Formats: sequence, structure tokens, C-alpha cells
Amino acid sequence: MLFVELLVPRGVFDEEERRRLAGRLTGRRLLSAADGEAVDADPGVIDLFDSLTHVVVREEDVWSGGGRLLDASQGPWYVVNVIVGMWGKEMGGHLISRITAELAEAEGNPEPRAVVHVISLPEGGYGLRGRAQRSSDVLRLIEEAKTGPSAPVQDGMIVDPVCGATVPLKDAVILERDGQTHGFCCTHCRGHFVKRSRGAQAS
Repeated sequence: MLFVELLVPRGVFDEEERRRLAGRLTGRRLLSAADGEAVDADPGVIDLFDSLTHVVVREEDVWSGGGRLLDASQGPWYVVNVIVGMWGKEMGGHLISRITAELAEAEGNPEPRAVVHVISLPEGGYGLRGRAQRSSDVLRLIEEAKTGPSAPVQDGMIVDPVCGATVPLKDAVILERDGQTHGFCCTHCRGHFVKRSRGAQAS
């Protein structure tokens, strides 16, 4: 569900290097945790996002940065535009960090010259299967895709019942209902859970 556009100056990377860069910016890699930490997203949801993510790498003929024209001899520069559907606010920090880390590792430079834009779409601005998808539609797809945590849930963590993400209890969006504590990764998941519960009670 991501569209990642990586812009690089012409001549800095050959085709094989551009292919490797694209391989570093897949949904699976970007939505996973960094530094070998446990992945906090549900494996089935990661599979769904990965299957719906597209990455393009474009070479630009003319590139001006810092008020001057750049060329291949000045080394890599990157501009990354990543469209994330309706969850730019929730995913922005993570995606900026992960994209920058992937480019740093690829280049062997801890501070690559990269600008990352995380672009949200308005509600209903994402199309799939020939129709506009609202956040509730996407959350239903996510719910259907989740498979459950791949590892036991550690103390102080809670599993989001909608998307299956494992989140620290202290950072979770909490809902107390019927004597149970439910924790969510974001307000979208909490809202979807509440609406779904109301619908189930009404039927």
C-alpha cells in the first residue's frame, strides 16, 4: 500500500545498483523494525503491504541542489517520495527513519544526502480493485490478512486486535471495554474496532 519513488541524479548508479536500491525499499523492509529487533507488525499484514507496494527508481537528467547544478561526480543525492494512503501522520517518522537507514547502508555512509517526503492521501483517495478505498476498507483488508504474532508477546507489550501490531502498552491507544483492556497502534485501529463492535452488538 506504499508507492515509493526514489529520484537519483543520472549517472551516479548503474542499472544493477538501481535495482538493488529498489530492493531495499520494499514494503516488507520499510515496515519492519530496524537493527535486527523483533518485527512489531503482524506477518500476514506485512505480506499484504508488501504485495501492494510499488517502488520506482528514476534517474533525473537535471538536478539542482543548494542553488547549484549537481552531477554524478559529486556522488549520491536522493529524494524519496513515499505515498502512504491515509496514515502519513502515524507512519511518517518510522518511514523516514527506515528509508534513510536503508540508503545509508547501501551507500556505506551514515548520513546520506537524502530528503524523504511522506505523503498522505485524503480519505477515499486510494484506489484498489477499481474503486476508492476508505480507511475502513483498508482496515478490513488488514484484519483479513493478519495471522497472529510470530513470537510470544513480551511483558509490557500488547497486540492490536485490528492490525495485529505488537506495541508497547505505554505507547498504545487504549480502550477499556467490558472489563478488558484493548491496546491499538493508532486511533484508526481503535475507531475501526469500536465501529465493528457496535455493528456486532446491533446484529
